[in-house]
Amino acid sequence: MDKWLRTDEREESVSALSMMRDSAAKVLEDVYQWKWFIIAAHNALQGFMVLALRNGNNLSVMPEKLAGEWLEAYRAGEELPEERLDSFPNLYKKIKGKDMELLVCSKRFQSSKEYDRCVKKLNELRNDFIHFVPKGWSIEVSGLPEIGQRVLAIIRFLGWESRNVLWHGIELRDKAEVIISETVEILKNVEQNYRQSR
Repeated sequence: MDKWLRTDEREESVSALSMMRDSAAKVLEDVYQWKWFIIAAHNALQGFMVLALRNGNNLSVMPEKLAGEWLEAYRAGEELPEERLDSFPNLYKKIKGKDMELLVCSKRFQSSKEYDRCVKKLNELRNDFIHFVPKGWSIEVSGLPEIGQRVLAIIRFLGWESRNVLWHGIELRDKAEVIISETVEILKNVEQNYRQSR
């Protein structure tokens, strides 16, 4: 009997949240779990940015030039160019701007220097892990709980407060809310543990 892994943009986002939680729960016993936490956090945030920016199609989550080419080809009845997701930094810029104004009740993400710094650091760390160049590398982990908590705050805003994400059924939405709450508590505990061990 064949086995299939079935997924979609909502399942991907919530699955990444689950991996964040599971990795965070292990970091005090295994510091290397931060690597998987960082990769999962990046994936989860990217997923929720895409969920909040989509408006029935993928144009707003593509690079601007490609979206224009895709729309032009569609209107002309020509072969459509292959879709490609915009870069992580560009998606982050979009959730802070007019691209989020999909509905009358939609809200943009109101950022701060602290959020911008944490998202930039998350992207840098993730890229360093994914495109790892042979080297000796040490990472100060005491600041990672803050990055995780800020990422989760952005995800919570995107998934529930921006009013742009349409959850098809409450089961996955409720699961995501529980995972976020659990992960925030785990990260607070890790942060407190790091402070006490200084």
